[in-house]
Amino acid sequence: MTSELAIFFVSITFFSTLTGGLFTLKNSKLPVKYFFAFAAGALLAVSFFDIFPEIISLIESNAVDTTLVLGTVVFAFLLFHVVDRSITIHSLNSHPDGDSGHMLNGRVRAAGLSIHSFLDGVAIGTAFHIGFTLGVLVGLAVVFHDFSDGLNTVTVMLRAGAKSKPAFYWLLTDAITPLLGAASTFLFFLTDQILALLLAFFVGEFLFIGAADLLPEAHKTGTSFRLVLATILGVLLIFGVTRFA
Repeated sequence: MTSELAIFFVSITFFSTLTGGLFTLKNSKLPVKYFFAFAAGALLAVSFFDIFPEIISLIESNAVDTTLVLGTVVFAFLLFHVVDRSITIHSLNSHPDGDSGHMLNGRVRAAGLSIHSFLDGVAIGTAFHIGFTLGVLVGLAVVFHDFSDGLNTVTVMLRAGAKSKPAFYWLLTDAITPLLGAASTFLFFLTDQILALLLAFFVGEFLFIGAADLLPEAHKTGTSFRLVLATILGVLLIFGVTRFA
């Protein structure tokens, strides 16, 4: 049953990613900044109100050392920060041969987003190993985030000069990789220590996505109290679900 639920949720992420990318391809006027702000709050709340309590339970059972867990959170945050900034720096220092250099930068970014989506699938599979509620919450958080991944994948390819068809192929790749990531978690046994460290890794990842990726993206073209409220609503929704589910 666990594997079926995980596959169900990563199947939703497939369509979430496609939807985000197709909105971009069709130049939709949808105000996605509110979606980004809400998703950022939801990711932060999932990290602190659901994943961290699970980690604390594993620490209390002596499954893993506290310092190792916290170090994993910091490592994950810095890893995604370094990868993101490295890709950005590479894009700014474009290849000297003009258009081909921009296209290479677009492919590098699209590939990075696909790898990140694979890890999103791993997060869903791992969460369902822990329990139903955690699996659902992480699954919903990833669904929110993968919508923006679809937007970003198409955007970076179009900005690099790609036509609609190559951009769609990269979008399709990004949409498929969570399925592969979730499936990989059922190919090996996860001890309590591995689970604790994986959950800690995903806390660092979600904190980066929410605080350093989605929030800046939401406020990029201007800020407002409505955007702030959207983030607060995302936090309150997940808080309510974790307390009363």
